[in-house]
Amino acid sequence: MPSMFNGAPLFASGPHRFVMQRRGQTEIEPGKPATIQTQPNPKWTQIGLVQLSISVRGRLVAPTEDDLWTLRDAITGALTASAGAGSGTLEDGGGQSWPDMWLVSYVETGPVDAGRVWSVGYEAVFRYVGQ
Repeated sequence: MPSMFNGAPLFASGPHRFVMQRRGQTEIEPGKPATIQTQPNPKWTQIGLVQLSISVRGRLVAPTEDDLWTLRDAITGALTASAGAGSGTLEDGGGQSWPDMWLVSYVETGPVDAGRVWSVGYEAVFRYVGQ
């Protein structure tokens, strides 16, 4: 089963990995800005869990430059739809899924490589928007 966002296999064209971002409590120490802690500190006030954030890092791979643009446009379309229509389910292809996620950013991490196939590295970031 390929990894998907809202039922679309956005990352299936090439290798990719799911990376959980920092998790823990956001705490406030009197007189200092909020920070993220993994261990409780009795002197600090906890203001809630850090928002779940998952990155997908990998390569888009296509047989032609036009096909690579189609893959890029699909992710950009999902980014735009996520911002306008709300959240979706992110699935890692290994049985793990996260409902109520927004695709909040997509960044290409290097130049396009052209050879037998066309490819480009990327990082896409998803955030939990549920209650």
